Amino acid sequence: MTENLPEHDHCQICDDPIDLGQKFCSEKCQEDYRKEVKKEKLRSYLFLVAIGVVVLVVTATFFMI
Repeated sequence: MTENLPEHDHCQICDDPIDLGQKFCSEKCQEDYRKEVKKEKLRSYLFLVAIGVVVLVVTATFFMI
């Protein structure tokens, strides 16, 4: 039952087999990847802003006491 499969990679989004050296199987998967990267950057930015606000509030509270 063992088959000799040619060397291949898998799409980073849908995991379909693709030729070696490629990252995506289609333009749709490439666009989905770009959208996900953009969302992740926004989440990271918002997280850093939230941390900054918390530090600012804690510091302001400390000096008010």
